[in-house]
Amino acid sequence: MGIMKQEVKMALFRIAVILFIPFLLIGALLFWNNYAPKEAERYDRTLPRNPDTGILSGAEARTCGPDDTRKAILFVHGFIATPDCFSDLPEYVAERGWHVRAMLLPGHGTSPFDFQKTSPAALEEAVLKELDALQQRYDTVVILGHSMGAALATIAAAQKQPDGLILTAPYYAVTKQWYYILRPETWAGLVSPILHWVYRPQNMQPVNRAEARGEILSYNWIPSKGALTAMAVAGKARDDTILQKIAMPTLLIHSKNDTVADPAYAEAVYNRIPSKDKTLHWLLLSDHILFYDYDRETVKIQIAAFLKKWD
Repeated sequence: MGIMKQEVKMALFRIAVILFIPFLLIGALLFWNNYAPKEAERYDRTLPRNPDTGILSGAEARTCGPDDTRKAILFVHGFIATPDCFSDLPEYVAERGWHVRAMLLPGHGTSPFDFQKTSPAALEEAVLKELDALQQRYDTVVILGHSMGAALATIAAAQKQPDGLILTAPYYAVTKQWYYILRPETWAGLVSPILHWVYRPQNMQPVNRAEARGEILSYNWIPSKGALTAMAVAGKARDDTILQKIAMPTLLIHSKNDTVADPAYAEAVYNRIPSKDKTLHWLLLSDHILFYDYDRETVKIQIAAFLKKWD
């Protein structure tokens, strides 16, 4: 009888624990959704910025290279990033006779609260506007995108037909790890409505060169709505109605070890692009932010070689 009482007590204890866990999770979620916006706002107030434009120091759009050339290139940065993510690549390309415009996407380089309110359509429209301005002025125009910016560049290229397309670590899907169980996009869709903010410390920048992580300018507080925006852009960019319009020369540079943008998805997209002139170059030493990583010089060489088509 004593043993039975003990077993009943243990069973009741297990039931109580199981019933308690949902309340614990709900409590933690309520606490985080109350705490995170306040911390994000406090973080936002500490960032150095231009008082007139609200743009963070170092996040400004960049224009370099000769104005009297016939060829121009548009750089489109990625998710929560700024033109700073390209390091010295814009200047490197400008030295080779190209007019370079590294744009700043809406909702980026100002405040994560701005990105929270930015739609996929606003991002697409901004890229199209910048690309159109270059096409009206220059005979040859190439568009280069990184990460989400590469997805935006894919969409813009399908609509505006620039002379060339360069995709660097393009985000068409998040890299899946075995422990995720479900695809990251599935988790984001499930969690975003109830988890409004995510914090990513500076030392978690996706670059293998640890000393470079402190140099990269991006938001540390990320609105979940922003992740849904990026997912929508990636989904549109990898659709066949977009890809079948990519007939211009195309260069894809991606790392086999990219922990952010899935290399397999990028290769699948590349294979579906009908262009007769396309090149795929794999990197082995870098993570996602190629321009700061161990393969950064190789990236420059590959891009310069591709751009020689228009010398």
